[in-house]
Amino acid sequence: MIVSWIKGIVAHRSWQLFLSAAGIAIATALIGVIGVFATSSSQTMTRRAVASVPVDWQIALGNAADPATLKQILSKSATVTAVETVGYADVAGFEARTDATTQTTGAGQVLGIGADYVKTFPGQIRLLAGAVDGALIAQQTAANLHVSIGDTVAILRDGKSPASVKIAGVVDLPNANAMFQTIGPQKGPTPTAPPDNILLLPMDTWTSLFSTAMPGGTARLQIHASLDHSNLPAAPEAAYLDITGRARNFEVRAAGVAQVGDNLSARLGAVRQDALFAQILLLFLGLPGVVLAMLLTIAIVRADAARRRREQALLSLRGASLGQIARLVVVDGGLVAIAGGVSGTLLAALLSTTVLSVDLESAAVVQWLAITLGVGVVLALTSILMPTLIDLREHTVVSRRGALALVSKPLWQRTYLDLFLLALAGIVFWRVANTGYQVVLAPEGVAATSVDYTAFLAPLCLWIGAGLLVLRIGGRALSVGRNVLTRLLRPISRHLADPVAASLS
Repeated sequence: MIVSWIKGIVAHRSWQLFLSAAGIAIATALIGVIGVFATSSSQTMTRRAVASVPVDWQIALGNAADPATLKQILSKSATVTAVETVGYADVAGFEARTDATTQTTGAGQVLGIGADYVKTFPGQIRLLAGAVDGALIAQQTAANLHVSIGDTVAILRDGKSPASVKIAGVVDLPNANAMFQTIGPQKGPTPTAPPDNILLLPMDTWTSLFSTAMPGGTARLQIHASLDHSNLPAAPEAAYLDITGRARNFEVRAAGVAQVGDNLSARLGAVRQDALFAQILLLFLGLPGVVLAMLLTIAIVRADAARRRREQALLSLRGASLGQIARLVVVDGGLVAIAGGVSGTLLAALLSTTVLSVDLESAAVVQWLAITLGVGVVLALTSILMPTLIDLREHTVVSRRGALALVSKPLWQRTYLDLFLLALAGIVFWRVANTGYQVVLAPEGVAATSVDYTAFLAPLCLWIGAGLLVLRIGGRALSVGRNVLTRLLRPISRHLADPVAASLS
């Protein structure tokens, strides 16, 4: 019986099935695209945030720490893609003799870097002139000493004789603030101004000039590491918690001899506030669209309810039991729901790749598309089955054949909910506009996010109130103007103009 029923509805009502499935597909695709956009936006924010960090972790080592041992511990706490040992030394200043004059700077720092450091962390050092093999001097320091490539600079060390080095290149340090940050008991990077005078030496040369056991801790070591970003969670908040947890895990494993300056978490911590604001904005602006899509799905499915009642009445007259009718309704609704849900999900995937340029291989995007498929199918099935099953239980064959019943006005029309929401939207908008509220503030030149959540009530109330008002006006126009509609339809429908106009109303 079920197979025959499927063949019959496909053969005789294929166009109706196609239109119903197409409406459900459009509504499902709208839900899917909004969700994919939200998911991909979070992924994009995370990806761009982590890409702008030259060194993810700067690990400060204690005097008794062994860099080789800590590198092994580091690999157990996080997946490391690059790691280098860097030396830091505080010096009294630098001195240079050029053109029969002597220039001396104030206090500065000397860094020791490996031969591959510039290639491993390209965002840290930018070569302006000369070569990276040998002693490198910062651009500002070179200007202070009036030196260039090939000149000799003396390093004024505390408690030791000056050491002379020959300059091989002039460099710029774009990430100097983070590179010279203070990593201390606060277990995180502290904003500090970089030194005015900087010199970079090969690690072997630095080791021969300085020792980590010098009194006062004027020389120290750090481990600079880049982490694998491919396995980071998509959302900035989740990525921040993941990286922070790994940093704490490493510090526990290091047993107090190392502390992490977590540049990656600091960057994600700033971005996650913007991500939260974007999600709230999308919620208030996109949620009405999702609700509208759901209502559209229900309306499309319910538009065919009269035809289903007639079919159920005929089946009952021919001896079909309620169970048999219910199974046929499930088959009918299932065909429409599955076809519309699958088509809508595929359409959402197509729009996501062509319009939004989203990678469909992302686990978060695939998960949302699966949710979209489930929501579309379940919503369509529920809209078909629930009213039908209730109708089967509560109505007889005569009532299913019966005339139209008088339906009272919905509660929202009787209480004028639409006008109330529009008035509330106007009041909230007027209040926000008068207070001069702005979403993004820039106090003292530092961008910060300040969100007044009541400001979102205006667009939300406007969406819902305007939609209900359109329903009120449209229903009233069809009710009052039925005679006009009948006269317009009479040349086409002739004697059927009255029932056709009633059906449209």
